[in-house]
Amino acid sequence: MILLRQFIPLLLLLIGCSAELAGQASNEYCATPPGRSEWLKSYQRAPEDYAVRSGELLYIPLTIHLVGTDEGKGFFTGEQLASALCILNEDFLPTDLQFYISGDIRYINNSTYYRHNFGQGFQMMESNNVPNTVNCYFVQDPAGACGYFSPGADGVAMSKGCSGPNSHTWAHELGHFFSLPHTFSGWEGTDYSPSSTTPEFINNRRVERMDGSFCNDSGDGFCDTPPDYLSYRWSCNSQNLSGVQQKDPQDSTFRSDGTFFMSYASDGCMNRFSEEQTAAMRANIQFQRPGLTTNSFIPDLISDTLQTALLAPDSGAVFGNTSLVTLQWEAVAGAIGYAIDFDFYVPFNGLTINYRSYTTTTNSLTLNDLQSNRTYIWRVRPFGRYDGCTTFSEPRSFSVGTFVNSTEWEAGDFGLKVFPQPLSASAGPLQISATLPSGGRATLRLINSSGQVVRTAAFETRAGINNTSLSADHLSPGFYLLELVCKDGRWVEKVTLAR
Repeated sequence: MILLRQFIPLLLLLIGCSAELAGQASNEYCATPPGRSEWLKSYQRAPEDYAVRSGELLYIPLTIHLVGTDEGKGFFTGEQLASALCILNEDFLPTDLQFYISGDIRYINNSTYYRHNFGQGFQMMESNNVPNTVNCYFVQDPAGACGYFSPGADGVAMSKGCSGPNSHTWAHELGHFFSLPHTFSGWEGTDYSPSSTTPEFINNRRVERMDGSFCNDSGDGFCDTPPDYLSYRWSCNSQNLSGVQQKDPQDSTFRSDGTFFMSYASDGCMNRFSEEQTAAMRANIQFQRPGLTTNSFIPDLISDTLQTALLAPDSGAVFGNTSLVTLQWEAVAGAIGYAIDFDFYVPFNGLTINYRSYTTTTNSLTLNDLQSNRTYIWRVRPFGRYDGCTTFSEPRSFSVGTFVNSTEWEAGDFGLKVFPQPLSASAGPLQISATLPSGGRATLRLINSSGQVVRTAAFETRAGINNTSLSADHLSPGFYLLELVCKDGRWVEKVTLAR
């Protein structure tokens, strides 16, 4: 039997989502009121009456609202925003529509908006929207969905958890913004059953047929999007078709096409808008939203392969027991922001753990809350108003503090020495002298400026002076960190390898 699910339209919200089921942060996918907007019905009755400019690349302004908690936590990061913008413009490139960040990125500290219901979301948009732009809000939980477009408030809300690098949720929601319904329009709230006879009408809407009859006023109203009755999330086969075989009212069988962004196929299936969907979006911009194209915009591109030059601190720098370090890098032309990925190195297993992510509009960042006795690894990714398809710089590392967890010994009495400095290619191995408070098992690790362990050795120590060596054969010239870890603590010394 065909099951009718309860449907409650709230605030005339048009809600859509397109995030992978795995890893999704939201409980619901969509709650889309069935039917098409009056404007779209008028357009689809006579699309020839709309003289749409074709072949012209249109740049559409976005106002980005990043929403966090009252305490200013939980914001969508600059790295995440850049990646999402990159995917969005790739998704829309065949439509000759491209998007750019207009004005400043706006930050909103509001826990009610961060996890909101429909009424709170309406208030959020009504209070913060910027006219003549597409207002997009990135929050933790947009009314239990992955995302939605609100015609009443004229804004889009997006879940952070549904806005990853492999997600097409943003394209799906902007399709709604520009008038597009779901490909399964009319089936919202109803579970299709292949074992039941498909009716002529569902939810007072004519059911679309495979032969194309009634295609202008059934389903989504587009004749180049074939029938789709699946209003739940589904995975596709190798041909991007649904596993569920459906029957139209004339018993013609078919499988839903998962390539359309406006379907509920998994993200890995989606890759396009149809030609008729594209024409409708462009007509909607031209006739319903002309304010979006009043400002001229010339994209300032950043090379996809640009490696931002990191200036300070020096690679392999070792700071004393301080928590204040300033990172500096070369300013990038066209960048409106920089994403900083900041990790720390775990000495006991040689792995790195993400410590924090930062976003700044300047080419420096002062950190005042670093933990002592850690090796930190950082890299920078610039992003522009239009260009989010950028890459991170090569990483650099530095250390804070040189001794840990000793309550009985003064750090100054013990330590690590490396010679000769700098070490030339013909000088043989590194000679190491470690003065330790007690004996036991110790581990040496040589770490390059990217945070990678390139040499490791373990040896037995005794109280007092311990001498050993470590091969430097086939290592590239540059700065390294030599780390010694034992039960009494951890010491780090900077090493320079010359040509």
